[in-house]
Amino acid sequence: MRFQRQYFFILIGILVFTAGLSFACRSNSPLKSQASSKPSSPITSPQRRASAEEYQEARASIEAERANLSSSYVRAANAQERIVVLNRARETLMQAADLKIFDFWYGTPWDFNGTTETPGQGKIACGYFVTTVLRDLGLKVQRAKLAQQASENIVLSLTTDPHIKRFRQTPLNDFVETVRNWGRGLYIVGLDIHVGFILNDDEGVYFIHSSYIDPLCVIKEDVRESKILASSKYRVLGKISADDQLILKWLKGEQFITRLG
Repeated sequence: MRFQRQYFFILIGILVFTAGLSFACRSNSPLKSQASSKPSSPITSPQRRASAEEYQEARASIEAERANLSSSYVRAANAQERIVVLNRARETLMQAADLKIFDFWYGTPWDFNGTTETPGQGKIACGYFVTTVLRDLGLKVQRAKLAQQASENIVLSLTTDPHIKRFRQTPLNDFVETVRNWGRGLYIVGLDIHVGFILNDDEGVYFIHSSYIDPLCVIKEDVRESKILASSKYRVLGKISADDQLILKWLKGEQFITRLG
């Protein structure tokens, strides 16, 4: 009788252990982890100290890279070598925006009339954020004049139809899929009443803009989570890093003419 009771408790223990092990395996399975994963939280605070001096140093380092690439382009012996330089330049421009300029601006307050030129000091409107970043990357844009244009004209002042896609009443998921398929690069997106950058890189697709809704500042957010992108009935998307003429203007220091409308 005692032996049977001991056997019964041993059997119960084995069953409990087996059930617990099965639950743990299911809880840690790749499928479970993938399904429960969430996009990273929006970046709403500066990733670098927002001192004017350090920001100017970042701008100077970009200018040095631009000048070096410009010299390489001039020295290129043939068309193939020039293509190599252009591809290096487009990657440099994208990385400079992401790692040397945007990082300073996160958390800078938004204001409809904001025109600050220094991240973290004062406030900035969406159009001025875009044109200030472009200028600080070394593109010769008319900062104030361009910022005051309709969002589509901002895009059209920088690139041409082969590098532009337009979306009317398009669900956000379809828009995001188009950006993913269009590939890695730096984009400008014009909306009904807003404008900003889209960055498509190895980590994901992000909307970087001076947001007029909470948290009311320059923000980097997953495009799938953007209420502003989702609510806009019209979107015009320009892949500026894909435009060889834009890259050449950047390398040569040529002026971009503002398209008026």
